[in-house]
Amino acid sequence: MFALFGFIGFEATAVFRNEAKDPDATVPRATYVAILLIGVFYSLTVWAIVVGAGVDAVVGAAQADPEGLVLTLTRGYVGAVWADTVQRLLITSQFACVLAFHNVVTRYQFALSRAGALPASLGAVHSRHRAPSASSAVASAVAFVPTLVVAALGLDPIADLYAWFSGAATLGIVLLMAATSLAVIGFFRRAYGRWSLWRTVVAPGVAFLGLACVVCMMVVNFPLLVGTVTGAWVIGGLVALSAVAGAVQALVLRARRPAVYERLQATSSHVPARWITVG
Repeated sequence: MFALFGFIGFEATAVFRNEAKDPDATVPRATYVAILLIGVFYSLTVWAIVVGAGVDAVVGAAQADPEGLVLTLTRGYVGAVWADTVQRLLITSQFACVLAFHNVVTRYQFALSRAGALPASLGAVHSRHRAPSASSAVASAVAFVPTLVVAALGLDPIADLYAWFSGAATLGIVLLMAATSLAVIGFFRRAYGRWSLWRTVVAPGVAFLGLACVVCMMVVNFPLLVGTVTGAWVIGGLVALSAVAGAVQALVLRARRPAVYERLQATSSHVPARWITVG
């Protein structure tokens, strides 16, 4: 689950396609480049850790000191200055990840508001900076409230807050990716144009099967991450409930507010009208 969590974010390239001159070319290219760079960087990092700790000793070293293994190896091989540098890079990287996540959530709320699915106030932009400041403030408040609750209850920010919510987020995103893989197949069955069988059926089909297996493994081992079976049921139930709530909301919008539903489709798909069959 944490290995998958390390790759989460590559799909955010699609969120910013409105800023690209040729999104049909640059967005897929940026996505593939991001995945390859992350994969290569992680592979080199793991190789360095294994070589530094020793092939036969790395598992035991990681189990004995899972949080400080990298810093210990850095201090032993290149000195305390570089170990401190790695620590600073870790902290700033965490801040960058949180900021990127915040920006994506802000843009989603902003787009949903402009489409009419959320209150109009979330679609307001700052008079000077032209940024969706109202949506940003709401996203900050939503993140701040559970942080206060965790602090008031005296919970561990890593073992409790981070493990629980990162686990819930990873499970939810993998479920969304699996659903998207099926949606790709369904969409291109109704779309005009000549598209390769690999891109429209085989690749998304293989992706769905792989992601479905991952989801099964995550669900079976979810109590190990959360710490208790009860906690796993609660967090997993919230993820399932959010999926059901989203589906119900979409059905209600399609039935009662078809204009909003059509705008949401246009906003989320970004697909030229000629690709879609009438009816």
